[in-house]
Amino acid sequence: MMEQELSPVDRRTRIIETSTELFLEKGFAGTSMSAIAKACGITKASLYHHFDGKDALFIACVTHGYTAALDAIEGVAGDAELTPKQKLSDAVKILYDITVESNVGRMSPLIAEVSRTFPNVARSFHSEYIEPERALLWKIVEEGIASGDFKPVDQNQFAHLTFGPMVMLSLAREMFATFEDLDEHFPVDELRDGHIGVLLQMLGSASD
Repeated sequence: MMEQELSPVDRRTRIIETSTELFLEKGFAGTSMSAIAKACGITKASLYHHFDGKDALFIACVTHGYTAALDAIEGVAGDAELTPKQKLSDAVKILYDITVESNVGRMSPLIAEVSRTFPNVARSFHSEYIEPERALLWKIVEEGIASGDFKPVDQNQFAHLTFGPMVMLSLAREMFATFEDLDEHFPVDELRDGHIGVLLQMLGSASD
């Protein structure tokens, strides 16, 4: 049994990974806690020991790996050897990895669906992950503005122009995931690099 073979941390990770696959296959409404417990090889009581409810488990599935990504962006933002332009470029690349390539990308349609029924999912995701990543990115921009590497820009407009394209790409790749030529239609690296170029062009410099 999984309860006997895995450490608590590994057990939680296994639950999240198994639950993610079930949510993606059957949807949120079509996935019961009983089915998740059975797939994980644990009792329902043990599952509730780790997660208070299905909404809490869903949040854990969506944000799995997100903390490490935020730590990585924070490390980039605090690296004194990088210029603001390098920091912004590196940070956006990390954001693309977590937004497009992780569970966030795979579960984007579900996030939108579930958030309507369980508003706490949206609130938790926004306050614990979206707001911190936006704050870290804006910290980089403010540093660039102070140094003259960037010209002043509106914070809200910058946030929308930064996060909008990667979220749309995430949704598109999931919507058309069955396309055999998916990468030809939505090439992540190419679109990401073009996006970074547009952001840097928009920011320009104080002397432009």
